[in-house]
Amino acid sequence: MRNLELLRSFPVLELDGTEAPFCATVDCDCGVIYVATAAVITGFQPSSQQVVSSVSLVSDGYLHEDGSGCVIGIQHLPDLESVCVATGKGDVILWNTVTDQIECVGSVDSGLRCMAWSPDQELVVFMTGEETLIMMTKDFDPISEFPCHPEEFGEEKPINVGWGKKETQFHGSLGKPTAANIQEVIASPATSWDDKLPRISWRGDGQFFVVSTIYPQTGARTLRVWSREGVLSSTSESVDGVEQALFWKPTGSVIASTQRKPHGHEVIFFERNGLRHGEFILPYHKMETKVVEVAWNSDSLVLAVWAEELPKPEIIQPQEFVPKSYVQFVDC
Repeated sequence: MRNLELLRSFPVLELDGTEAPFCATVDCDCGVIYVATAAVITGFQPSSQQVVSSVSLVSDGYLHEDGSGCVIGIQHLPDLESVCVATGKGDVILWNTVTDQIECVGSVDSGLRCMAWSPDQELVVFMTGEETLIMMTKDFDPISEFPCHPEEFGEEKPINVGWGKKETQFHGSLGKPTAANIQEVIASPATSWDDKLPRISWRGDGQFFVVSTIYPQTGARTLRVWSREGVLSSTSESVDGVEQALFWKPTGSVIASTQRKPHGHEVIFFERNGLRHGEFILPYHKMETKVVEVAWNSDSLVLAVWAEELPKPEIIQPQEFVPKSYVQFVDC
């Protein structure tokens, strides 16, 4: 078994402001991490431990001076030598890190709740305050707009092949009584500590993306998969206790989320067609910890879980797991 070791840890005293960062993005070519707070976007270089660039979003009116505004998405775009920033107010901003120029390339009146660029950075998907999805090119030309809570299942809806009634079909060693007693799962509303925010995650090849949202009719989280062309592919089966964390495995096989169950806490997986596909138990008591995010590394060998204690995030518990056996790998 390979061990993971902490490479480096240090405070960043040069960062302006006391607010916790909303989000971050990395310029892999220059080794710079761009961090967004309620006032500024700051570029920090870990190798030199220095702030190399910074721009205020307050001076131009993109964020409020009182700190009530927020950045809902940030993405470094190497081809444009820029950082794309989306605000909750609805502005989409490009900050050229070479010329230091800042430009608003678009605005949505209802506001923005989420932004996700495709892995090849040819497409970007926004979720608006009206809970619609807007797909654009890298030049911010609109491609399509569609509701994020459609009634239909999607193109990959299972087909009834007409092999008789369910109670008369073959059901393996469990037999017909089990099949007759199968009841549809009714998902309960999301927990109070779920941030209720949407999540968007692209598959590694950029052909599909998955969206996790609170379904208005039930108050529970539902996953929907869309194609690169903006066509609904599938809707996840009803699963009780699904939480906010979402990440599509880069190799494209499964989508990771988390589920709170009566006996504990689990990382769960969905296939592209919306069906459950395995799980493993987290080493937390179900009422002690909430999972904030999950993420795979680029080659899909390690799955990281970011967890915080309830009710206050005083202790952060990052952990990492190997997907092949789902054995706990590191407790940082």
